[in-house]
Amino acid sequence: MSSASLIQFLTNLEDEFNRKTPKEKRLEYNLNTHVFHYNETTFIEEMFKEFRSKSIRMTANRKSELERFAKIFSVSLYSDLSGLQAKAKRLNGITRLTGSATAFTFVFTTDIRTGKTPNGWANGEADVFDKIKQMYSKSYGNFFYGVRDSLGKKGQAREKFEEAYKTKGQAGQSGHAENEGIVETMTREYFDRHSNAVFHDKTGEVLTEDALLRDLKEMGIDITFMRNTSDMVQNISLIGAGGNLADGREIKQKLKEAKENIRRIVKGKEAGLKMYDLEGSDSFNTINKKKTRSKATTPFKKLKNKNVKVDVEDLKIKHSKKTVKSKKKKNTSKRGRAVKASIAVKGLSDLSKGSSKRRPTMASPLQDMLKMVGVINARLPQVVRKNMGTPELNNVTGRFANSVQVTEVVKTPQGFPSVGYTYQKAPYQVFEDGIGAAPWANGQRDPRNLIDRSIREISAEMFVGRLYTRRI
Repeated sequence: MSSASLIQFLTNLEDEFNRKTPKEKRLEYNLNTHVFHYNETTFIEEMFKEFRSKSIRMTANRKSELERFAKIFSVSLYSDLSGLQAKAKRLNGITRLTGSATAFTFVFTTDIRTGKTPNGWANGEADVFDKIKQMYSKSYGNFFYGVRDSLGKKGQAREKFEEAYKTKGQAGQSGHAENEGIVETMTREYFDRHSNAVFHDKTGEVLTEDALLRDLKEMGIDITFMRNTSDMVQNISLIGAGGNLADGREIKQKLKEAKENIRRIVKGKEAGLKMYDLEGSDSFNTINKKKTRSKATTPFKKLKNKNVKVDVEDLKIKHSKKTVKSKKKKNTSKRGRAVKASIAVKGLSDLSKGSSKRRPTMASPLQDMLKMVGVINARLPQVVRKNMGTPELNNVTGRFANSVQVTEVVKTPQGFPSVGYTYQKAPYQVFEDGIGAAPWANGQRDPRNLIDRSIREISAEMFVGRLYTRRI
């Protein structure tokens, strides 16, 4: 591969890690779409395991009480979310709650309003992660204190419980799905942003993800802990605090080691790469050995004497060709009328099914975009807010940014994606040129320009080239 491109990739990765801490990224990701998953059986297992980890003796009677309070918690939480669902559906028609009281999912977005005061650490009312905590807080508190009181007013079990848990949050916490935490997600975001610039020195072909990860690992840089999908939707469930905190410490240690090794390689620059056997290529030492052996054995191979036999190991020098895939993709789209992609964005139903596997590296940009409409919608309000400001629309209440949503993607006859979007037209359509009137529509405040720029910004990070946008 190109040593220069690899060093540049690592330099970019180091800059990204230094620019924002996981804590800062958490506040950013807290504005993404979150899917809350609840399963009563899993919750009981998590809590039972959590209490046992603190050496609290859970007798058969105590476990039975834990299960009883868990059932009460399930019904109460489901009832609260059903109320929130009814309120949200009246506003935009989106179905967010699916399942039954014992197993359900709820899709939280920035425009959901719980009616509760945000926590001090949160990003105000728009903080999606905080909304989840607010919604289960009261019901979970009843579960927590119910289990505590079932241990009796005195005794060793009660003492250990109170010693271990000063607050209810020290027993159960909102935890991200495995391999989808803040550190794993930010590492995936940075990797996807810069990895397509690592290419083969002679052919100019982009290195595949698997090949690049293996090369990094060969150099002591292991970032295989990163999220295995580029979907930025956060999947959350209520789990035991002890296991959640232990997983967090482990992943932070892996990130620390990766950053240290990236810094070491970047500091040594290209000279530091020569000692490694990188993917699909012979190392410099191996190449020199093969050249020497080839010079020594080639004359004997040409001899016609049957009594002379040359038996040596493979001397062919390998140059990484099998580890790369071409940047150029053949356009196989046929001309004809536009075909609408089968994406149920309006109902957000696909988000509750969990993340899909990492898409193949060779997938076309259009295919990627069709699969990632949910990702665009998850980031769109945040990017629109960022791009707002004089002389365009200013962000005052957040209602406009939160109302922007991609509703469909169709393929044009030429094979390019055409993105259809909508926003809250009352009252913001008065700023559209050709529809609104002065002084509101003045050529600079048209919401379509702001939304178009925001969609293109997100799409550019997914390496989508030419596209069209249209207001529906």
